[in-house]
Amino acid sequence: MTHKNIVSTAFRLVKPGSFEKVEIHHTLNERDVEVVPYLASVCHADLRYFTGNRRKKAIEEKLPMALFHEGLGIVESSLHPDFNKGDRVVIVPSIPGYVLNNTSRKACCTNCQNGGHPNYCLNGEFLGSGYDGIGQSNLVIGGDNLVLVPEEIDDNIAILTELCSVSLCAINQVENLLLTKEGKVAVFGDGPVGYLTATALHYIYEIAKENLLVFGAIPEKIAQFESFAMTALVEDFDFESESGVHTVFECTGGKFSSSAINQSIDLIAREGTLVLMGVSEELVPINTRDILEKGIRLKGSSRSTTDEFRKLMKAFKNKEYQQALQRLIPEKSYSIKTTEDLTKAMNDAAAHKSWRKTNLSFDWDQ
Repeated sequence: MTHKNIVSTAFRLVKPGSFEKVEIHHTLNERDVEVVPYLASVCHADLRYFTGNRRKKAIEEKLPMALFHEGLGIVESSLHPDFNKGDRVVIVPSIPGYVLNNTSRKACCTNCQNGGHPNYCLNGEFLGSGYDGIGQSNLVIGGDNLVLVPEEIDDNIAILTELCSVSLCAINQVENLLLTKEGKVAVFGDGPVGYLTATALHYIYEIAKENLLVFGAIPEKIAQFESFAMTALVEDFDFESESGVHTVFECTGGKFSSSAINQSIDLIAREGTLVLMGVSEELVPINTRDILEKGIRLKGSSRSTTDEFRKLMKAFKNKEYQQALQRLIPEKSYSIKTTEDLTKAMNDAAAHKSWRKTNLSFDWDQ
C-alpha cells in the first residue's frame, strides 16, 4: 500500500505562555487517517500546561507540543476502510500502542495481552500530553481512534464527546451496581466534569432524580443540576447522617480533592464504591481507617476509549440530554488563525474560568 507524507502546521506550546508556529511531518500508513481539525475545546489540563501549573519535571519532559485533546475534524485522506474524504469525525485522544504501531493487542504490552482497557495501555500515547495534539492543521491518527459524527448532532454537542466519555468510562467501572437502580448515587463537584457525570447518570443510565445526589461549593453552579438531581452545598450537609448511598463519583480534583474524598467516605454505605476522577498535582491525604472499616472499594478512572465515544453518538440524539448539555456551550468560539490568537484565547480562558467551555475554531488557510 502506498504511504503518504503529510506536512502539518502546528501551534506548539514551547514554554508556559508561549506558542510557536512550526512544521511537523507525518507519514500516513495503512489504517491511518489524515484529519483537519477545525474545532477544539480547552481542558483544564491544557490550561495547566499553558499557565505552568504542572510539576516542573512534567513540563520539561512534555514540551514542546501542540495542545488539545477535545476536538472535531474533517477527513482529508484515508487509508482506513471506515473513513472517506469529507467525513466529520470526533477524535479519540487516548491512542493504544497497537493502534499507534498498527499491530495487534497480543503484540502490544502486558496490559493489552491480558485484556486490559485500551486507555491503560503501557505503550499508548495521549494527544496533548507529551504527544502533539489537535492544535495542528493535519493530524494523522489511526482510524480506530476516530468516530463518525451523525449529521443530526450539532458541532457544539459533538465537541463535548471527549469530556462526556471520561464520565462514561468512570461510570462503566461500576455499571453492574448502577443497573440495579437501587439505592443512591452521589457526585462531588459542581464543575463541568461533575455536571457531565451527573447528566450521564440521569439521561443515559436512568438514575432517578430522587436517587441522584450532587454536592458542590458554589450556589450558582450547583443550581444548574436541580432539574435532574438532588443538590446540596458541602458546607451545609451532614454526610454521616445520610443513608443508602452505594456509589460516589469524586469529580473535584485539585486542592479540594482531600475534603471531597473524605466527605465521600463519610457518606458512602458499607461495601460501597468510590470512583476517583479528579486530578491533583499533589499527594492527597485521605481517611484510610474508615475505608478499611467500611470495606469501601476505591476505583480510579482516567481518560476513555472509542467504545464510550460510539455510545455517546447514540446518546446525544436524546433531546433532553442535549438540552442539559447546552448549559456548557459557550455563546461563541475564538477564531484561531495565528499563535497570537491562540495566546489571547488561552489567557482569557485562564483569567476567566467560566463554567462554560472555551471553544477554538481553527482557520488553517492563513
